[in-house]
Amino acid sequence: MVLAAMAVIYINTQDTIEQGAAQLASTYTVFSLDTDSDSKSTTLAKSFANALVMVCFICALTFVIVILYKFRFMRCLIAYMVYSSAMLLGVLGGVLFDVAIEKYRLPVDAFSFLFALYNFALVGVIAIFYQTGIPPFLTRAYLVATSVILSWQLSHFDDWTAWTLLIMLALYDLCAVLTPCGPLKALVNLMSKEDAPAMPGLLYEAQLTDSRNVSSSMTREPQQSLQIQPQQSSQQPPQHQLQQPNNECVENTVSTTTTSITATQ
Repeated sequence: MVLAAMAVIYINTQDTIEQGAAQLASTYTVFSLDTDSDSKSTTLAKSFANALVMVCFICALTFVIVILYKFRFMRCLIAYMVYSSAMLLGVLGGVLFDVAIEKYRLPVDAFSFLFALYNFALVGVIAIFYQTGIPPFLTRAYLVATSVILSWQLSHFDDWTAWTLLIMLALYDLCAVLTPCGPLKALVNLMSKEDAPAMPGLLYEAQLTDSRNVSSSMTREPQQSLQIQPQQSSQQPPQHQLQQPNNECVENTVSTTTTSITATQ
């Protein structure tokens, strides 16, 4: 989130903000906003309507992903995920890098820029979906980069649409995860089954060590050693107990020998 905020602040100019707002308004909004002529209540109602349309589209697309995963249409799902990730990293990432190059006047030629952008998108797709031989930190870095690029693109909405979309997305996330009929909860339940096919890049993953298991294992080992020591002491008697029968045997043999010598005499 900090990286997304820094990208929005430091990789933007007034011209790019205005151009991005005009492009997003013409592409994603249904009701055009006119803050000069419309009242605040009308502008708020239109912005909520636009945000509701976008959230409904996201919800419908998420249900389509759940259906594809449930009925094992893995080729279609993987093709869609790979295409969307490649376009996001290559096209939208290229727009972000182009704005950064123009703002900070970095000396980069067109061939080097396109070559680096192609490799950035290709390595990102391999790191997210293939993952064989790829370090885990690189996969997580590309997932974070995907979120940063998408956040930077959505930040070009006007203030009314941006805030209402943020509220509607927060409410949608709560409903999608916590309600029984939520698409994200259904997707997590499907992926948590034993026979579920692997689908990297669909859900964020993290490896966390459980401190309780570590502490319990550390406290369990001394207890086992304490339990083993009395068993060893009960099975192996002390040395003076082992030596006592030997002394008695020696004394018996000596007394027997003396008795036999006396008898012969």
